[in-house]
Amino acid sequence: MPSCLVARHHVFRAMLSPRYLGIEVSILHDSKKSKSFITGCRRNASRCTRAYSSSAQTSKDSIEKKASSSKHEVSALLHKISAFLPRALPGSTTNGGIQSSQLWSELLSEVDAELCSSSEVHQSARVVVCGTDKWASSYELITALLENPFATDEAYSDILRNRWKNQSSYLTIDHRSPTSIINDSLAIPAPWLQQFPFPIQLAEIPSLPSHPSLSKTLLKGDVLILLFNPLTTPLSTLISNAQHILQRQNTILVLTASSASGHALDHISKELAAANCTPGKIIVVDPIRALEAVSALKSDPSSPAAIQKYQDNFMGSRISLLGDVLAGMLQLNDSNHASSSLLLAIRTRSALTQMRSALYASARSVSQARVAIDRVFTGASELQSQVEEVRARTDREVLVESGIDEALLRGLKEMKALLESLTWLKMIWRVDEIDSLVSSALDRRWCRELENQLILQTGRLTSTQASLTSSTFSQLAKLASSPSSAAFHSPILDNHLRQLTHSPTYALTPDALTRPIQVRRSQITKYTTTRLHRDAQNTVLGAFGGIFSGAGVGWWLAFGESALSVGTGSEAGTALGAGVLVAVASIRWAVGKWERAKKKWVEDADRVGEGLKRDLKVTLERGIEKNVAVVPIAAYVGLRELAGKQQEEIDLIRDDLVSTQADVEALETTRPS
Repeated sequence: MPSCLVARHHVFRAMLSPRYLGIEVSILHDSKKSKSFITGCRRNASRCTRAYSSSAQTSKDSIEKKASSSKHEVSALLHKISAFLPRALPGSTTNGGIQSSQLWSELLSEVDAELCSSSEVHQSARVVVCGTDKWASSYELITALLENPFATDEAYSDILRNRWKNQSSYLTIDHRSPTSIINDSLAIPAPWLQQFPFPIQLAEIPSLPSHPSLSKTLLKGDVLILLFNPLTTPLSTLISNAQHILQRQNTILVLTASSASGHALDHISKELAAANCTPGKIIVVDPIRALEAVSALKSDPSSPAAIQKYQDNFMGSRISLLGDVLAGMLQLNDSNHASSSLLLAIRTRSALTQMRSALYASARSVSQARVAIDRVFTGASELQSQVEEVRARTDREVLVESGIDEALLRGLKEMKALLESLTWLKMIWRVDEIDSLVSSALDRRWCRELENQLILQTGRLTSTQASLTSSTFSQLAKLASSPSSAAFHSPILDNHLRQLTHSPTYALTPDALTRPIQVRRSQITKYTTTRLHRDAQNTVLGAFGGIFSGAGVGWWLAFGESALSVGTGSEAGTALGAGVLVAVASIRWAVGKWERAKKKWVEDADRVGEGLKRDLKVTLERGIEKNVAVVPIAAYVGLRELAGKQQEEIDLIRDDLVSTQADVEALETTRPS
């Protein structure tokens, strides 16, 4: 009796499958043609059999040679990608993400080992079943698939339905007898695991893994069945948490909401495609209804009502569609190949899938690295913008608001008034004091207010310097705290910046901006004023020399013995007039020379003032570059240097990545199906 029930159970499942329904309609429609076709086939049976046997043997040898060649090519490409991954991916991650060269290197190594080993070692196809959350009904789906309503072993259903009683992370399910569960492995003689040309090994994960070790388990499957309940998990959350899974062609996305319609399926497909997520297949299945169907039949296998309920719920759950999609995903349409060849083809496809996923993770890492480089360049540009803003502001505050032109004009006017008060008659009585007199007035009056104003501006620049330095270290700390930009945190650069803040030349002294005034004042005192003093002495000497010369000329004309002598006592007035003329001419020359000397002093002082304006601008720029903004300037120069080197390396990695992706695509194109 049990064997009859088992047979009837399989008949029910076969009758409810869409494939059977299609075959039945086709046979009923073409029954007459089928009879004539079968008769023709019988007439040529022996001839066709001999031809087919020879052709099949030749085809088998050819396929085995192509498979062996493809296996070696895939293995070589696996080694190439494994060597490339440490350049593109970080060593490991702390959040269980896929951006880990260690994770993918281990996966590719295991894939290569399985690919190169004998087919007897790995005779099962791995299917991973995972839910997006605890309401995705992964438990109900596995139970409905593996439950046997006609099983006589009472422990079968009990162990199957209570398999998660003492489990926490994941469960591996294999076809073995008797039914037992040890640690994380469930052995159960479920017929569903044996419906394909080779056994199926299931790995059940209740929800998307949060532990790093489960990410590897999730990615190892030859086929991944991801259950998604759109009523409990938003589509945006699904894309955010499982984007890398949804981009794999071996992923079957199962919508488990009982109310999911064709419109909802189309909408979800479009949203996933917009997010660059293209799973291998998207179907709608109701695991809860399927489990209810199996439970109803198990409660009373001989009851017509239970059988009818089983048929209705089983068809309504669409769970039989999952087996057809899984068979298509494993490419089991060609039944001429042996199970070992099919498994080799599955392992090869899995290897290509893992390589594509590893390269996708690498491309994503390269993209994130380029974003991080752009962020570093942006941070450096922000620091440079702050420096340029300080330069523009200080140029306005120091060179314009300080009133340099007015101060120079006022100082020159005061010095000019002083010199005008020193007429030649007053000068001759203080001729030896001209140097000290003018220098003292120059020190008291020339740009003294400007000097005080610049000292005040120096204090403001000190505050600006502290603000820029604090902003620079904050920017560096922000870059260091970002996981994507942590590679740009350079202890050498940080140490260099801190050394700059403690260097003797870092602090601004009160005379940082007033040195040009002191230098230019010293220049006027040393050269221009000294020349004025010398010209004053020369004019006095020339005037008195002229006076004495005039007296000598008059005496000589009056009393001297020469052809020009006018005789003793004769024309004395003429001689006196000649002497006075010479004396007056010398005095006039001396007065003119003194006035010209004062005018030249004023002109020289004006030129020195123009030079002072240039000196102040240069000193201000040098003070900003060497003192006020020395830390941010060194920071953005160092950051750009680091980012430039990283960008060159990323460009090389990207070129190698594109080349490797092309190799994978070429291998997929030439791989035998």
